[in-house]
Parts: sequence; C-alpha cells; structure tokens
Amino acid sequence: MPTSAQAASVYHVAVCEQLKNQILIHPFAPGVDWTPATRLWSWSAPAQSAWGMLSDVKFRNTTAFGWVALVTASGGKVGIVNMGDGDGLLWQAEPKGNPHSIERIPDIGAVVTASSAPLDADADPQSPDHYPGYLTVYGPTNSDDPSTLAKVQTIAYQGAHGLWYDGNYLWALGTWTLTQYQVTGSHRDTRLVKVWGYTWPDKDHPFNGHSLDADHTDPNFLLLTGGGSVLRFNKSTKVFTTVTPSGVGVKSFARIASGESFWQQASGPGPGPRDHQNYFIQFFDRVGTSVEHRNLRGYGYDGQFYRARLSSVDFT
Repeated sequence: MPTSAQAASVYHVAVCEQLKNQILIHPFAPGVDWTPATRLWSWSAPAQSAWGMLSDVKFRNTTAFGWVALVTASGGKVGIVNMGDGDGLLWQAEPKGNPHSIERIPDIGAVVTASSAPLDADADPQSPDHYPGYLTVYGPTNSDDPSTLAKVQTIAYQGAHGLWYDGNYLWALGTWTLTQYQVTGSHRDTRLVKVWGYTWPDKDHPFNGHSLDADHTDPNFLLLTGGGSVLRFNKSTKVFTTVTPSGVGVKSFARIASGESFWQQASGPGPGPRDHQNYFIQFFDRVGTSVEHRNLRGYGYDGQFYRARLSSVDFT
C-alpha cells in the first residue's frame, strides 16, 4: 500500500493506457524500463462501455482509506479506486458527456468532474440539458464515505477538460476559459462559487484548454496545455508565460520539483494509432531538452497512452 510522497529526480509516472483500458504506474529512473516486473501498480476499468477510454487519473490521500485514485473515462464514467484494499471502486458515477478530469476536495470529501460534449445530445441546444461542456459537483452526507456522494450542482462550462484543487481554490480549464472557484459549504450544501476567470480573446482560434496541473517547482504556479502550446500561470499575478510554443497535440504536461518534466504529445515522435494517443511518453531535463521517450516493454503489446501524471504516492 502506498505511504508517502515520492522524492524528486527518481519518480513515479502514471499513465492512462487505452488499448487495455488501464492505469499503470512505473518508476522513471535510469536503466529501468517500463515492464511488468517494474510496474508498481495497475488498475483495469470495468468491462463496460461507459468505462471505455480511460482519460485521466489523480492520486489523493484520504483519512478513511489512505491513497485513492480518481479516474475518469471518456465513455461517461468517473470513480474513486481504493488503492489500499483490493483496488475496488469506492464510488462511481456517470456525469455523461465526455469526462476528462476529476478532483476531490479534502476534509469535506466532495468531488468535482469536468465533461466536454453535451449533457444530453438530444436536448434542445438552448436548453439547460444541452451544455457544450459542464462541471458536476458531488456532495456527501458523510465526508469519509464516498458511497454517500450525490450530484448537487452542475455548471455550464464550454469544453471542460481540466481541474485542479490547490488547497485553497478549485481551478477549471476549458475551450476558452480558465476559472478560479471557491468551494463553499459542506456535505450536500457544497457549491462552487466563481472568484475569477480569464477568457482567451481569439474566438476564431480558441485556446482549447486540455490539461491542468500543479507546477511542482513552485506552488504559486499552474501548468496548462492547449491546442498548440504549454503555458505556466502565476496564480497571484494572473499572468501567463509560455513554457513551449510547440505543444501541438499535448494532452498532459507535468513538471516535478527538480524542474524535470514529461508530456504526452499525440502528434509527437512515435505517433499512436489514433490522433489523441501515443505509444511513447516524452521526458525533458531541467532546461527543457528532450532526453528520452518511454514506452511499454515486455507486455506483448504497445501501450496506447492518453495522459501521463506524476504519481504522488510511494509503494515502498
């Protein structure tokens, strides 16, 4: 069972692998290939269409269950996996649309998900049931029991793809917008209240926000991937700077405390079988120079990666 945060420089990487529809964690360390023998943890989604195409994973430490994995699937499902007890699902829901991100609010135990595509494709486009993307908030009756979660709020959010809770605010990223929310209330009274928001001005060339993550070199920054670039966002000054302008097709970007980084670039070297996947995860040194491409070895198949995240847990 995982116990503590992983140190920098030798670290653990979690991938959403869509061929077998699984989450895999391997170490990134010199001379250590990603093989079944070096695999630290894996989880396979239930064999249901709504669990198809795993799209995101985050790891959070909880009071009642220890480390859990938050997972989403483009087929429509989201869930919480109990990593310390048989990897069973503590909770699952179907916000519909195309779920791309999930976050848990500690202490109150609420969960927020981000979905792109309409809530109800058959609904009138002008009706509340035809959001072109939305956030869904789930509140519990017992903060330590995910099985008590139920939907309490839905917020229209164009192309919702990214979520990150930084300990003070929940941040959401979509097609044109980055938004800061205060989480108010508790239990079934949990609600998101908008504090600040930014909209990219070029409607003809939207940012197409995709992935949102912490910059582990400095907690005052977030990292964003869009249609063609990776940006760093200062939460205090609300200023964006470009990490790389050549980030076309990047589905996720992570930077560890030492400054090393990695991404999944669907249009990068070693393209995958679909335009949103890749067989490789690309790694960079502290100055942004590409140093390695990692793929699965010894599995008997080529992993089809969609996203890659820094694993915050240690299995020693």
